[in-house]
Amino acid sequence: MDRYVAEECLKWLMRKGKELIMIPTQITDYVDLNCSIINKEDKRVPFNVEIKERYKNEEQLAKYPCAELKEEKLERMKSITPEGTQLLYMVLLNKKECLIFNLSKLDWSKVEKRNWRIKRTQFNPYSDYVTYPTFFIPYDMAVAKCDCSNFFNQYELNLQ
Repeated sequence: MDRYVAEECLKWLMRKGKELIMIPTQITDYVDLNCSIINKEDKRVPFNVEIKERYKNEEQLAKYPCAELKEEKLERMKSITPEGTQLLYMVLLNKKECLIFNLSKLDWSKVEKRNWRIKRTQFNPYSDYVTYPTFFIPYDMAVAKCDCSNFFNQYELNLQ
C-alpha cells in the first residue's frame, strides 16, 4: 500500500516534469524506489526514495512535529545511493499528508539528533524497547507536501 500511495504522490507532485520513471526495489533493499525524471532543462535527474508511514495523534503531532529517521537507516540508504543521485525521504503521515525531504540537500545543522526509545516491533504489544540514535527532521523542512488521503482511499477501493 505504501508504495502505491508513494508512487501516486510522486506522479502528482512531479506532474510538470517529463518522463517520470519509478522502479520498486526488493523488500530487503535499503530504499523503496529507484526513480528518475527529466527536468525542465531536459536533463535526467535520478533519485532514490525511502517511504515511511507514521501515525501521530494530535498531542504527539504538537509535541513532535518531526520526521524520525534512525541514523543506521540513513547510513544504509546513503550506502546504496550513487553519487549524483538525490536521496529523498517520504513520510506518509496519518494517511493524510505526504511530506518529502531531500536528504541530499538538507541543512543537517538544523536537525536534532538524539536517542529514541521505541518498541523493537511496533505492532507487537509484548515487544521489548530498544534505543536508536535518531534524527528528528522538522516537518517544515519538507521540500514538497501533498494530501495523500485520496490515494489511500483509491488503494482500499481497488482491494474490494
